[in-house]
Amino acid sequence: MAARQIEAYRRDERMGHKLLTPEERLDLFKPFLPAPRNEPDAPTARDGSKANPSFRRFLRRQYHIFVFFLMHIFFSLYIRFRQAYHAVADRIQLVYYHHHRTPELIQHDVKGLRRLPKHLSVILTLEDQRRTGAALEKLINEVTNVAAWAASAGIPQLSIYEKTGILKGYLKETHQAVSQEMHAYFGSNYPSVTLSAPHMPAIETTFFPKGTNRNGGHSSSSSSDEDEEPRKHINIILISVEDGRDSIVDLTKTLAEMSQRKKLNTADITQELVDAELSESVMSEPDLLILFSPHVELAGYPPWQIRLTEIFHVRDSQGVGYQVFYRGLRSFAEAQMPFSKNHRWSLNTRQTMSSPAKDYQVEGDMVVIPCPVVRTGTAALNRALFTKTIGVAAAALEHNKFIAKYRKSLEHGKEILSVARVSPIRPHPDVSLASQGRKCLLLEPGVKPSDPSTWGPVLKTGVENQELTVIPYEVQFDYDYWTYRDVMASVLPEELHDEIPTGFNIAGHVAHLNLRDNYLPYKYLAAEIILDKNPQIKTVINKVDNVGSESEFRTFQYEVLAGPDDLNVRVSESDCIFEFDYSKVYWNSKLEAEHARLIDLFRPGEVVCDVMAGIGPFAVPAGKKRVFVWANDKNPESAKYLQAAITKNKVSPFVRPFCEDGHAFIHQAADSVFEASQNGECAVLPPKRKKRTPPTPTPADASSGAKEPTQTQQPAPEPEPGRIPIPPTISHFVMNLPASAIEFLSNYRGIYAGREHLFAPAQAKGETPETQLPRLPIVHAHCFSFKATDETPTRDVCERVSKELGYPVRPAPASFENIEELEEGVVKVYYVRDVAPAKSMYCASFRLPREVAFAPRG
Repeated sequence: MAARQIEAYRRDERMGHKLLTPEERLDLFKPFLPAPRNEPDAPTARDGSKANPSFRRFLRRQYHIFVFFLMHIFFSLYIRFRQAYHAVADRIQLVYYHHHRTPELIQHDVKGLRRLPKHLSVILTLEDQRRTGAALEKLINEVTNVAAWAASAGIPQLSIYEKTGILKGYLKETHQAVSQEMHAYFGSNYPSVTLSAPHMPAIETTFFPKGTNRNGGHSSSSSSDEDEEPRKHINIILISVEDGRDSIVDLTKTLAEMSQRKKLNTADITQELVDAELSESVMSEPDLLILFSPHVELAGYPPWQIRLTEIFHVRDSQGVGYQVFYRGLRSFAEAQMPFSKNHRWSLNTRQTMSSPAKDYQVEGDMVVIPCPVVRTGTAALNRALFTKTIGVAAAALEHNKFIAKYRKSLEHGKEILSVARVSPIRPHPDVSLASQGRKCLLLEPGVKPSDPSTWGPVLKTGVENQELTVIPYEVQFDYDYWTYRDVMASVLPEELHDEIPTGFNIAGHVAHLNLRDNYLPYKYLAAEIILDKNPQIKTVINKVDNVGSESEFRTFQYEVLAGPDDLNVRVSESDCIFEFDYSKVYWNSKLEAEHARLIDLFRPGEVVCDVMAGIGPFAVPAGKKRVFVWANDKNPESAKYLQAAITKNKVSPFVRPFCEDGHAFIHQAADSVFEASQNGECAVLPPKRKKRTPPTPTPADASSGAKEPTQTQQPAPEPEPGRIPIPPTISHFVMNLPASAIEFLSNYRGIYAGREHLFAPAQAKGETPETQLPRLPIVHAHCFSFKATDETPTRDVCERVSKELGYPVRPAPASFENIEELEEGVVKVYYVRDVAPAKSMYCASFRLPREVAFAPRG
């Protein structure tokens, strides 16, 4: 192709193929196209006539279809038989190895295994990518199950990969669920849990000791004078797809920038450095990765972290099951690992160690440092008494490039020191070498600097290669290391250890205690420790009466134990900001998950009536979802702060505050919503403004050098504001007053009397199209009932609902989840939380029966 033709084609390509016609482009390429192939003559039959090629193609196609059909039948039968075989085998193993939520049975299963992974990783999947509440709840339930199994088996570290990373947004809820599951498995002495995610602060367990329920309430059970067994500890890391390749890319960019700015020598950018950085920022490499899917699908799992990881899955597996978990551990124990020699040496060393000194305790692979016993009683807290120094051995590295190499090898050999909340990488004890950046790796207590016989093969090889030396090292633990419960157990008498006050509400900068009488002499000591261990807390108060005894608005009298008497707090929940005086309104931070659960049921454009709205934890977040809310509270202070929250969070087009008696407000809200709809009221949304772009100068303007545009452009018309009309009926009623909400149900009689035409007929089920009529509203009434695991609370709640409604209702099946599909006369009772040793909080959700809604008004 001549240069002129090439330039013409390229110019046409730059202009989007608008300069040349298709025929002109074809003419440019025609000289370089191969000559058309001449079709061979059709074959000739024996009688001299030409055979029909279409018939031969037909026979060939039928032959291919027949072969494909046979292959399909064969492989279909094979897959079916294989799935049936695995289903039967899995069922047998499930029965034989069922754990019955008992750690002793799991420990019995793993007792015969030659080794266990020090770091286990699993891949879980969010089934519904729309991230609905049911899918998230199932995912968190799977996390709690795996965590309980790992803790029972004695695995100290667990990493959980979920591709979307949705669990990172629910760290607090996930940690609470895991702690509750641990409590169900282990009882009061359940393992401590540290839950973290890359680049996010970790959440540690606030212990619920013997005699406390899983949400922090205190029981009246008798205490034991015997010391509790040492607690186990499990570290859980949540990772997602963004922690994989994206982390590697970000690290690469950072290292490249540091090298360009001469802050890092190019020769120092090694595989060991990258490994150390990724292990520090994301996590270390797991020993075993278990997939609960039927196929090996890593789904974006961080690739750097699984270079030497043993990957296990069960073919045709369905769902997260203990039998897959156990088979994975058994497969790992039987596998030939590259560091098995070091591992065996470490096990032998630990087995031949003498009983640990009083300065530390060895629990499996973890070293536990007990807090010093400081019986100060009611005296002032002396933080200096909590200092403890432990002498261990350390591998002093000759160059920092060896950190990743020896850390990984020592971790596989279990020779590195493993202490909760303590990094094994420490500065060199020599100040001059530490100033040069030299590092040490802390070693487990069985390694003695002066006794090479206690060194493993990795240490001996490193010393022989002059890459490290084994030196003595002193690790100091001070007051800041110990947790709140550690310090409280240290200063309190032993007879008070069983019910150490750990479950307290937090509202902004205020911690709200509810101390028992036997802990009142130590209340100021407890408050001081809470301030030390929770930097965000500035004031600690103690409730001196029951909620509601001072007034009907659920407020209470209090005493300030530490910090200023300032209860004007600022709280963030569900992406909303609330500012209020904690002494004048009711607020409970433990209900955040319940708030989110109900808000998730509300749909944009619906109307919700919040009869006891408080300061708006339901109403304001729902308004952000463009849900209309009639929010009421009888407390004038609550109504005042509710209005402030509506204004601050900019939801006034959707949320209307009221300050009325709840009994009268139920009918008033239904009438008000209908009237607003009839008047054509709606929420007016400001239009989205488009960015204005300056006019593009024409070629004539550019050639003439004119500074002013040749003609004045007309401004674009302003976009119309959006309008969302208010529907004539209410879709949900919320009554969050557990002490008496059920007593308000009688006020629903006749709420829609004379307006039967607004609703779908009784036989309508499921979601109705927009062109059809809505169904009757769903009522969500919070209440208290018995604390039990059987159907007793459900029956009790249904009986009370039936009595107040004057209409018999029945409980929904235990497996029922879809609230939108509730039929009239069916009640779904949800467990919310424990509030006392024998009392729990529930939420009764039911669709208002038409016999009640359309009854004559009294």
